[in-house]
Amino acid sequence: MGCRSQPRRGAGGLLALCALVFAISGCARARAREIRYAEILDPAWDAADLGGKLAPPRGECLSAAGTYLGERAVLLPEPLPAPLHDGLASILDGLHPVARRVLARTRGVWLARRIDRAAAVFLTCQMDLRAGSGGFILLDVSRFPLDQPLRDAEVPALYWRALAGDPPPTLGAADPLLRAPGSISIPPGEHAARYLALHELGHALSLYAGEFALDPERRMQVLDLDGFTGLSWELVTADRRDFPASGDRGAVSAVIPRRVLDPIAWGRLLDAVGVDADALAPGYALARSRRPASFRARDLCIAALLLPRAGFVTPTAVRYPTEDFAEMFAHAVLAAEGRILPSDRVPAGLPGCAARELASPYFSSGVASKRVYIERALGLRPKV
Repeated sequence: MGCRSQPRRGAGGLLALCALVFAISGCARARAREIRYAEILDPAWDAADLGGKLAPPRGECLSAAGTYLGERAVLLPEPLPAPLHDGLASILDGLHPVARRVLARTRGVWLARRIDRAAAVFLTCQMDLRAGSGGFILLDVSRFPLDQPLRDAEVPALYWRALAGDPPPTLGAADPLLRAPGSISIPPGEHAARYLALHELGHALSLYAGEFALDPERRMQVLDLDGFTGLSWELVTADRRDFPASGDRGAVSAVIPRRVLDPIAWGRLLDAVGVDADALAPGYALARSRRPASFRARDLCIAALLLPRAGFVTPTAVRYPTEDFAEMFAHAVLAAEGRILPSDRVPAGLPGCAARELASPYFSSGVASKRVYIERALGLRPKV
């Protein structure tokens, strides 16, 4: 989630597009909170009973779910069918202790079908930021059914596959993202749905710890460039008139990547993926861009080479600082468990691009400062 105001296209061109697409309300104001990981990740929360977290949203969270899901998506009714209940319960029980401590502070986790433009969402309902608790996670069971053998560490490769225009994985025996042929089932601790849960728990932790805040509409907001955000992002100012919904004049602050991806390159990347507010949410299969295929292929090829150097582990991470944090959280947990390694090669498979695979982005030199930051904050070390 994040602050996503859609700019006018046209006269401003790509420069206006990339500078304005993510607005921040009040980012430049003085820092009004502290970043407090040690308190939030207190090991005392390891004793929390996570069994009670597997329940449908209620009260304010149920209302928030209804608003977000709209008419097409549906919450699964209670009780869940036994295979779904047991599969999700096993995933939650098998989470890394750091992730369990974050989950213990949420209101719960439940399943839905046909979430629009996303495979999971963190609902900012019943939030108590002073106490570091609240919020609710919805996972779309139709994206990664719990009986499909796709590993959590392989989900980032799907981002690149989607950008390349490939359809969602069929999970056939020859699919390179699958476990070795002959595997009848996949351990719950490795299932792809677990990556979605980790990503959403990253959103939760970023609010609990004070990296980001909520605006009056309960959208996640950047406050300043202290902490995590300043490692990869910088502030720019833009004319508020470029935001049709604002109705005001004057300057507004926005964020853009601070290294390697200049505004034009970033604008081309956003344009190539459609600049949709949730276009790159984990597990989402992108529609093809309206731009000419040759231009899109070129821009995506450039992005594949530049994103790790710019400090981003996936295309999702470059959308906004909140997504950047959630992706880094998920990767840090996977690295601590030895599920992603420095020797990994991520299959990009972009058409007409020499970069058919990428060296493990999480261990790239461009990501090093954020990797050190997040691992120190979480008290984790990669298992290499």
